[in-house]
Amino acid sequence: MFKWEKWMENKEECEKEFEEYLNKGIIKKEEEKESLSKSHLKKTDYNLSLINFLLEQKRFYDWVIVGCYYAVYHAALSLLSVKGYSSKNHFATLCALIHLYYEENLNEKDIELIAEVSLDKEEVTYFVEAKNKRESASYGINEEFNKIEAEKLKVKTVLFVNKVKEILED
Repeated sequence: MFKWEKWMENKEECEKEFEEYLNKGIIKKEEEKESLSKSHLKKTDYNLSLINFLLEQKRFYDWVIVGCYYAVYHAALSLLSVKGYSSKNHFATLCALIHLYYEENLNEKDIELIAEVSLDKEEVTYFVEAKNKRESASYGINEEFNKIEAEKLKVKTVLFVNKVKEILED
């Protein structure tokens, strides 16, 4: 498994890998900073609305977790956009955020949230694909687990999105 934490521990390593992502075209320079950033924030708000709607339905908790991932990811992309970059790769985005924002604007918990929701998304995707093969009793347990996790992740997501909006306002 990839150890993204090394970027927080070693700024030179992070900068080197950021440049590699840039040279390979995985991270790209963007001219339309403000409009791209606003588009990502709009998508973030859309995902937050979906999360709230699904939680009100008291079901589809696995999709709440997926929605949290996309809300956090688009908020992160909004931060990259205002610095003149875009990314379509999770690790490249994480590297860029650490390189451009870590310590000055984002702390370790913020970075961990971005990494955490991505891992949760992978686990949820597996769960969605595999749930039809599980027994209904097992599914019921996972449904309750997903409800608790979804509600916790929603709180973290909202806090992160609000922090991103504060950073963008400054």
